[in-house]
Amino acid sequence: MKKPLSLLFICLSLSLMASAQSTQNTPGRYFVQLQDGQLVYANKIQLKSPIFKSNHFLLDDSLKYNPATVVAYQNQEGFYARVDYGNSYDAFAKRILDGPRIDRFYTSRTTFDYGYGYSPYGFGVPHTSRRRIYFFSKDNGPLYLINYENLTSALADNAASMDLLRKYRRQKLVNTGVSVLGAGLLAAGAISSIKESQDPSGSLQVSPLMYAGVGVLGAQFVINLFQKDKLTQAIEVYNYQLRQ
Repeated sequence: MKKPLSLLFICLSLSLMASAQSTQNTPGRYFVQLQDGQLVYANKIQLKSPIFKSNHFLLDDSLKYNPATVVAYQNQEGFYARVDYGNSYDAFAKRILDGPRIDRFYTSRTTFDYGYGYSPYGFGVPHTSRRRIYFFSKDNGPLYLINYENLTSALADNAASMDLLRKYRRQKLVNTGVSVLGAGLLAAGAISSIKESQDPSGSLQVSPLMYAGVGVLGAQFVINLFQKDKLTQAIEVYNYQLRQ
């Protein structure tokens, strides 16, 4: 009876040793990519922003890395890449589209408005809002701001995408013209209303030009609300045709 028990104990010991060795050799689920291309794996990655200390990445509650040394990272929330465009955006943008060649990212920027609101002291009450800023990368390259000029250069080898970008350009020119027209009608209507209100009766007269300006701008807003962004479509078509 002692021999089978001894063999069982040896087998269990070897199994536990193999399991421990396998765990040690298995990289973590997530990683940070350093400036030199090195990948450091971990099972838990956090970007810490303490009040009285410098920002840092914390891996598995032990390793620390300066964000300036990191170009990209993957954690439980997704994949993030460094944003080098401008100084007012967050350091890293989150990937929301993983395409065959074109990836899409976004980050958020907080804006402060002081000119609106009311307080008992007569000062404007500050209002904060967050606005998304969108970027793209081609073939895992650096991030670029999504705009007509950058996409025209990146998608130049795809005719369907270029056709969508040309439509975007024409649409933007039309929108600019309509905005100028609507604003002009409002301004002309306001001037006309002021002049007409200076008659002896003193009654306020609203010029029809103001109604026309409001109508033009309102119609433009509704039309644009239901139109899909041509820049996003150009990226989607580029990736879709590569999958075919």
